[in-house]
Amino acid sequence: MRMWMIDPKLLCRKHLLGEHGELHKFIPSFKKKIKVHGRISPKVQIEPKSYEKRHNQLVKEMLRRGYSHNSKLKAPDFSYLPKEHRNAKVNINISIGDLKKRCKECKKRIEKWKK
Repeated sequence: MRMWMIDPKLLCRKHLLGEHGELHKFIPSFKKKIKVHGRISPKVQIEPKSYEKRHNQLVKEMLRRGYSHNSKLKAPDFSYLPKEHRNAKVNINISIGDLKKRCKECKKRIEKWKK
């Protein structure tokens, strides 16, 4: 699971829908109180505190692009996580660099945005 945390307008279709789907897919795992250390270190890939807000940002962009959305999301209870995991913040510059390396479409969107 990865939360890119960059402006959803910069994500290609695959990464926009993929991040949205992963937010839904991992809720049962969080309800089972899985540990997230591997997503916090060595680099932060999720922001538990931003879970529901991020979902809403992704949905807004999905609807703007004309995609359908029928799945509401309520953030799971992350109180079981250590405080430093609950408060972890994704470094957006790392996310941008990773996306530019792995996805031509995201790279094109990001480069266009920088102009």
